[in-house]
Amino acid sequence: MKVVQRASNIIFYPLVALLLLTTALIIIQPEGSQFRIFTNNAVEFLLGILGFSLLCMLLRWHKLMFTAFGCVGVLCFFLKSSSNPEPIYAAPSQAIDFEVFQLNIQNHDWNSYEELSDLLIRSSADVISIQEVTPDWDFALMELLQDSFPYSISIPTISFNGLAVYSKHPILETDTFYHKDTPNISGLVKVSRDNNHRTMRFVSTYTSPTFNSDKSYSILKEHFSLIIDEMKERKEALTAFGSFNTVAWSSEMKFFTNMLGLQNSKRSLNPFSLGSYEHIFHSKHLECSDFDVIYSENGDEIGIKATLQFKNTIMVEDAKEI
Repeated sequence: MKVVQRASNIIFYPLVALLLLTTALIIIQPEGSQFRIFTNNAVEFLLGILGFSLLCMLLRWHKLMFTAFGCVGVLCFFLKSSSNPEPIYAAPSQAIDFEVFQLNIQNHDWNSYEELSDLLIRSSADVISIQEVTPDWDFALMELLQDSFPYSISIPTISFNGLAVYSKHPILETDTFYHKDTPNISGLVKVSRDNNHRTMRFVSTYTSPTFNSDKSYSILKEHFSLIIDEMKERKEALTAFGSFNTVAWSSEMKFFTNMLGLQNSKRSLNPFSLGSYEHIFHSKHLECSDFDVIYSENGDEIGIKATLQFKNTIMVEDAKEI
């Protein structure tokens, strides 16, 4: 044990420096794609530091243990600030609610068009957002979903950035805007329950993959800036969903959510989940009462689903319509 303690004294300062540097790089997110490994793998680094702190506890390296636990606490606070802020999901209330299903077609190797359409019809979703919609998928889904989801807007492409949104509720207005060649869909949905209704604006997007390059991250922020400019003057409750190709705590994503006042519907941060790049965000006029990851029968992760409900405070725009 004395040998172990002596080793602790020798390597104490280098290890402390390494722990503090790793924590700082995750939180500060300095410019340069070479540092993105810390951002994109923040949860894995957190788990690694936690494991190291437990090892220090067994070896009775108390100073290192407290330092490592301190870094874990700081990282937990940082990551939690990018997830749903509530300690528990909101309790279901009498307020109007709706479910949003977000998925990317390429997350699963579908046997047929009917396999996906049957899953969507069986779900309790009110609004469905789909990415990587090609012309053949668009034609098939339009036909297969028209009875269950009579309202829709789609922009199919032969590349990866095709989009579609299907709704059980009327889509009162739609808009499409482009960042370079990448489409974004916005619309206003009239959600009705028991002769009461509220309006919810949505924006669906598929941001370009970053490929871990400085230029790609710059393009990503430009794309977010475009969406912000399009949405910032809107007064309705807002839901933003899509394949964002970045984690919720990245500087680009935090810039996007902070500028639009959006909260993450997701509370957990599973580093092994495809959903870490797919998100459903909502404005302060809404709250999340449930969140699920949707799996196929063979265990493939297909997408994510959130149940959102309007808060009791009725917005001025809605009050005029009622």
